Amino acid sequence: MRAGLAFDFETYHAHRRRLVEERLLKLLEIAEPSRLYESMRYSVLSGGKRIRALLCLAAAEAFAGSSDSIADAQARALSCACAIEMIHAMSLIHDDLPCMDDDDFRRGSPSNHKVFGEALALLAGDALLVYANEILLKETPLSVDRQNLILVATKLSAASGAAGMVGGQVWDMEMTGMKEIPVAENERAALLNKIHKNKTGALISFSVWSGACLMGASAEALELMAEFGHLLGLSFQIADDLLDVTGDIKTLGKTPGKDLAAGKLTWVSLYGLDTARRKLDELEEKGKSLLTKTGLSESSLQPLRALLAYAIHRSH
Repeated sequence: MRAGLAFDFETYHAHRRRLVEERLLKLLEIAEPSRLYESMRYSVLSGGKRIRALLCLAAAEAFAGSSDSIADAQARALSCACAIEMIHAMSLIHDDLPCMDDDDFRRGSPSNHKVFGEALALLAGDALLVYANEILLKETPLSVDRQNLILVATKLSAASGAAGMVGGQVWDMEMTGMKEIPVAENERAALLNKIHKNKTGALISFSVWSGACLMGASAEALELMAEFGHLLGLSFQIADDLLDVTGDIKTLGKTPGKDLAAGKLTWVSLYGLDTARRKLDELEEKGKSLLTKTGLSESSLQPLRALLAYAIHRSH
């Protein structure tokens, strides 16, 4: 990531993704009960872009200080990155269940419950949620300040639970198909923001913030990273809303058009395609500005800038 060289995001993505997946393979070696571990592995190791894990690693690397410290930053953040991926996989397993979004496909393959049954899929998600916190606390190296690690573990629990992802899913369920969603646009916008901030944004924002925290970043820098992460989370959700309308199962890896059919409150249903696209452009400019405010070198910020662009311009 030396200054003056064009940043190759594909190479960066492939290398960091490999780091994460090699660690996940070791962390999820088959144990007893073997069928449970098979179910956990099925969803965690079924592909995916590992964007949340990359955000954690990229933020840690940005605060490394020099290219010689990149390996140390990766070592500090890798267990957290894997924990994030486990929790993300848990959310996908549970989202696909018949009692939730009832989707038969995920990442182009049958959903966990279609392969292992609903009961084991539910338990695999539960196990991943608990295991994520265990490996974060047990596997993070001693070079990370213990107070910072406790703070990261606390924030991960909050981002995953009632104040974050789970709470956002509840709001999403309550609004889905409602015929009496508040008529005033500002009320609907407030509800939509609440859903997005929690369901998608909480874990993505945590991903960026945690990488910086594990490196001992200042309170001011952490606030900027949290804001940048929140913006990224909103970008991902708006892009998802657009893709649900414009994508297909081959590119998405899941059933398109389900949000519209279910009557979900989304950016597209509330504002329309053109306004949603303009909002993404606005978020990209704001995100670039937030990164500049950190005062970090341009070369160290390149991965985060590339991840911002990916979130906004992705096609799947």
